[in-house]
Amino acid sequence: MKPYRPKVLRDPVHGSLPIPWPVLLDLVDTPLFQRLRGIRQLGMCYTTFHGAEHSRFQHVLGVMWLMHRVLERWRTLADLPEIECQAACAAALLHDVGHGPFSHALERVFSRVDHESLSRRIVRERLAPVLERHGLSTEMVTAIMEGTYPRLAFHELLASQLDVDRMDYLLRDSLYTGVRYGLFDLDRILASLVPLEDEPGGLLAALDPKGVDAVEEFLFSRYFMQWQVYRHRTVRSAEALLRAVLERSRQAYLESPTSLSIPPNLEFLFREEDPTSQDFLDDFLLLDDFDLFHAIKLWRRSSDPVLADLSARFSERRPYKVLPHPGPGERLEAVEKLVRQRFGQAWSFYLLSDSPEDAGFEVYRGDHNRPIRVKTGPRTWREFSQMTRTDAVLSLAATVRTDNLLIAPECREQATRLLE
Repeated sequence: MKPYRPKVLRDPVHGSLPIPWPVLLDLVDTPLFQRLRGIRQLGMCYTTFHGAEHSRFQHVLGVMWLMHRVLERWRTLADLPEIECQAACAAALLHDVGHGPFSHALERVFSRVDHESLSRRIVRERLAPVLERHGLSTEMVTAIMEGTYPRLAFHELLASQLDVDRMDYLLRDSLYTGVRYGLFDLDRILASLVPLEDEPGGLLAALDPKGVDAVEEFLFSRYFMQWQVYRHRTVRSAEALLRAVLERSRQAYLESPTSLSIPPNLEFLFREEDPTSQDFLDDFLLLDDFDLFHAIKLWRRSSDPVLADLSARFSERRPYKVLPHPGPGERLEAVEKLVRQRFGQAWSFYLLSDSPEDAGFEVYRGDHNRPIRVKTGPRTWREFSQMTRTDAVLSLAATVRTDNLLIAPECREQATRLLE
């Protein structure tokens, strides 16, 4: 058998990106993984940041590579078996394989199945033969993804407050959106991550004290990306319009199934198939963003005037306008009356509430969240906020929330006057 020569990809964020083991290359070549080329990493962000056209395919390759970089260093520090490192890299590669088109909108309106559990199911039920052909345990891979593998460090590198998933998407999203908020010292952080033995055979992820400043920068980068990109008011408005289109299409179907033009490969969503069935999984794995775009184009000519209007607004990029939410009371009632007069019984599709919130850092107090550990001894650690030079990072622990009204552009001027 010929020795494996890693296939080297050219990545816009990480430069040369080798695929270190044959099992990973075989996973990448499966149709299930290639489907991710057709799913945008940032959903509706492209409507505001025109460069945000990159795919989940690109992102998960980057996550796999960062996982490999960390574990190659750890193998010299903790004598990690290669099979565990391969499983962890496979988990990193496959952690988003269950994403559908515009996942969060689709999950809320139709499937009610979160992409994380779907990813693990796909690994168990569809990708197990690829893993096992290379001697990898499917259960080991899914346990790392889920956080039930005894050596918790592998899961923490993939899903925690300081993980390779966030490291890749912050840098990648910053590049493609054209902003600089997501930049941080990646190399310093990767060089500072260390394995920490917590019990015989157990392993946790920790940070060398020399990396504290770099991680503080990373946490602030994530905070700014959350509010300047992911929760940008126009992005949120576009997402709300997409949900309105999907909700109205579902409503129209329930009222008159034969009156709604549905592409054949989307029919299973409207039929509300059992999401645990094999048929559901088969149909789901044929979907990407283009299927939803095609359906929305069809619905522009729907016999349901509301669906036709909402679909046209979406296709032509006419999102709702964002106004400060006044809270319950007379001003909100006046705005609702205004929209009701303009749009009649369907008014609730044209006036929506939105309350994005986020905390940029979670202080560990022995509860369920994953701490950022700073190593202080062979088996000892302190929580990250206790090791920083200032208390600045504690400001990120406060939950930030904004309350907005999303309103059809036709009503903005009058609504603005009513809210003054």
